[in-house]
Amino acid sequence: MKHKAFTLVSALSLLSLAACQTGGSAAFTARNGVRVNPVNADVFEVIARPNGRKSDFWCGAGSYASGALGAPDTALVYTVGGAGQGVTMKSPDAAQFSLKPPEKVSGATGRAGNWGPSVGQANSVGRARNSCAPPRNSDTS
Repeated sequence: MKHKAFTLVSALSLLSLAACQTGGSAAFTARNGVRVNPVNADVFEVIARPNGRKSDFWCGAGSYASGALGAPDTALVYTVGGAGQGVTMKSPDAAQFSLKPPEKVSGATGRAGNWGPSVGQANSVGRARNSCAPPRNSDTS
């Protein structure tokens, strides 16, 4: 009987550990198709799609802040790392955002990007979400 109880406790412990490891790191997809991944407790990264637009970054940031973090539409979302190489997945066009201003977060790239939002730029969560547009068709210019 002791052996069965130990086996059951071990199995439940492994399941709990697996749930913890995958629960917080799941990717989020905004309605325009961009992916958003957490970097740490304060920073998240929006991965631009090929032929992306600056508004794609804001759409992903606002959607994630609202949907995944529960931020109200009036909260501000800040750019804390300009467009460049992603840290959460291999992508040349990823920008980092936070609900905290750049000077109050750690773990962000803080880099200036060559396109997209500038470090320190902020939008309300509602305005950022409302910037969502359907993905561009790769056959059009």
